[in-house]
Amino acid sequence: MTRKTLQLCLAAGLASVAFGAFANHEGGDMFKMMDTNNDGQVSAAEHDAAVTKMFGDMDTNKDGFVTSAEMDAKHAAMESHEHGEKHGMEMKSADKIAKMDTDKDGKLSAAEYGAGAKDMFGKMDADGNGMLSRTEMDSGHDKMMSKDKAAKDDWSKKDKGT
Repeated sequence: MTRKTLQLCLAAGLASVAFGAFANHEGGDMFKMMDTNNDGQVSAAEHDAAVTKMFGDMDTNKDGFVTSAEMDAKHAAMESHEHGEKHGMEMKSADKIAKMDTDKDGKLSAAEYGAGAKDMFGKMDADGNGMLSRTEMDSGHDKMMSKDKAAKDDWSKKDKGT
């Protein structure tokens, strides 16, 4: 697997975790939940705070790591709450973790999760202003979740700076 493909898989895996967990979280709107100062933009700090919260919610035993069992439990709870809707969570939790698990210990640390989220934020920030508009967030999510190879290829170009 090439580095570019691995990075794309990492971003897609993280996105499916992050956006799947936040999408319709307790009936709410992901963008509104992240935009804590209600300025119509999600800053990197707001995004980081949301990612940190989500990681903490998944880390049910509070050991600083998320296992596939913990991620599966979070997804099951979300599906139950949302009446079986998957919100882009077709990839198995173990596969998502494997894509982000840089030290290959079989579990996801907060640092690994945060690094993936930071990368994802940068890819979604289409205009490079350090903030995400609702359009950028929706578009980035749609591209990462797309099963369409052309959309993913377009997304991966962001990795190369083209």
